[in-house]
Amino acid sequence: MSFRLFIKYSCQWFHERSIIFYGVVFLTICVGMFITGLWPFNFRPANKVAWIGDRNGVNFYGYGTIVGSDTWNKEQGSLFPEKAISLELLLHPVKETSSLPRILTLYDERAPYIFFLGQWKSHLVIRNRTDDPTARKPGKSYQEMGLSNALLKDHDSFVTITSGKEGSALYISGKIARVYPHHQLLSGYNGEPVRLVLGNLTTGESWTGYLSGLAIYNKALTAQQVSSSYQEWVQKGAPSVEGNKCIALYLFDERQGRVAHNYLNFDNQLTIPEIFKPAKLTALNIPWRYDDFQLNRSFFQDVAINIIGFIPFGFFCAGFLVKTCRFKISAICLITLLLGFGLSSAIELLQVYLPTRDSSLTDLICNVLGTIMGLILFQTTVLPIFETGYK
Repeated sequence: MSFRLFIKYSCQWFHERSIIFYGVVFLTICVGMFITGLWPFNFRPANKVAWIGDRNGVNFYGYGTIVGSDTWNKEQGSLFPEKAISLELLLHPVKETSSLPRILTLYDERAPYIFFLGQWKSHLVIRNRTDDPTARKPGKSYQEMGLSNALLKDHDSFVTITSGKEGSALYISGKIARVYPHHQLLSGYNGEPVRLVLGNLTTGESWTGYLSGLAIYNKALTAQQVSSSYQEWVQKGAPSVEGNKCIALYLFDERQGRVAHNYLNFDNQLTIPEIFKPAKLTALNIPWRYDDFQLNRSFFQDVAINIIGFIPFGFFCAGFLVKTCRFKISAICLITLLLGFGLSSAIELLQVYLPTRDSSLTDLICNVLGTIMGLILFQTTVLPIFETGYK
């Protein structure tokens, strides 16, 4: 049978189906879309962060977050008065990913965020907000620096990041690896209250690995200080912070409970929630506005799925409305479009309260496009038979 005859007989078959057939299929599609969009209906998922147990550290093994105080420096003034910072992290990645899951975020309710550290494949990526348009990545509102193969799978990595007015430097195991002379990590920080978040800040890909130590300084450490501090971490399990302006030190040696203590003072203790709840919930977020957005394979797969998934909705909704014999074609098109928009909007807005799902404006747009394509498919194949009869 030729393709042309196949289309012809397929159109005839759809023309001969009853209103009950169209109604049942349309209802099944609606229920299926609703279930697919909200599955697994887990409004209170477990926070997948646990103590390692046999050594210091916490294990991020899925959707998980560790959060600091709501506002770290709300009453103390600027944490970083000179816009200088150094971070030391003892990491052990156990997975590589082509997306960009966050490891650490300094967050102040604005997007893009002050800065975040993430992992792309085996590479360390650091993105930060900047008010200098000439320093931004082309077409973006942030600037970026990074280090290749700094986060090898199943290997311990001791990473030090220093940044001040003179620029930024990245170190591995106390040795300098790369210098960014014109890059200031806190260039977009203006003294506002901040919050420290480890792991997921929002929904999306989760970083998987162990974090066994974290120190934060409000100065740019020198190369000698970085080297000495690394040796102290290795030999003593903690750095000597006297005179180095260290404002937070987490050794993750509690091994139980839900609090990781800041050993320098009682400010900004870290809490491990029992239930996973992102620090930032967004409805119908616009992906390309965020500093971790990427036009990668995963994004285009998601776009294709959301378009294709709603094509049957548009097709059978139009068929059901035509079978009722109560509406003109213009009204059928409008009603089908509105129903597709309404169903997709309901799913996306409910996803706000599902911590492992992402409420996205992109998904809504793609669902509406799929509805329109299904409607066009019905109009160009089956509808002419309804109007003229099969010949």
